[in-house]
Amino acid sequence: MTQGISRKEAIDRLNGLLSEEMEASMRYLHLGMMVQGLDRLIVQKVLQDNLEETLEHSEQVAEKILQLGGCPAPKIRVEFEEKRYSGKEALQEALLFEQAALDGYRDLLEHVDGGGDVILEEFARQQVSVESEHVAGLKMLLEE
Repeated sequence: MTQGISRKEAIDRLNGLLSEEMEASMRYLHLGMMVQGLDRLIVQKVLQDNLEETLEHSEQVAEKILQLGGCPAPKIRVEFEEKRYSGKEALQEALLFEQAALDGYRDLLEHVDGGGDVILEEFARQQVSVESEHVAGLKMLLEE
């Protein structure tokens, strides 16, 4: 496939990203239910938008796995805390999800950059851009 990464390794990395995106969608759903306080309606909207986007990302990653001849096989490991969150706490949690996704896509890009699979490289580059915007947006919301 490429000089720097085998097809199997690319599929494994993509399945890891698929797991992260699917876990994040479940976390966003739970977080949206557990947020309380005056900011609830605003923060719930942000979390709902992020939930929908993580589902889209899951579908995109799964499609890339299929294009490489693999099978989407996420390993989901999610535990939820039994606690309520303020709007700020919920956004701080969301920032952790988005930063993890950004780190994962950056790692993928490092391994496929210049390796010959232009489609996978462009996908990784696009996801790094999207996740970078999400991280920046959440940081802006958290500024005081």
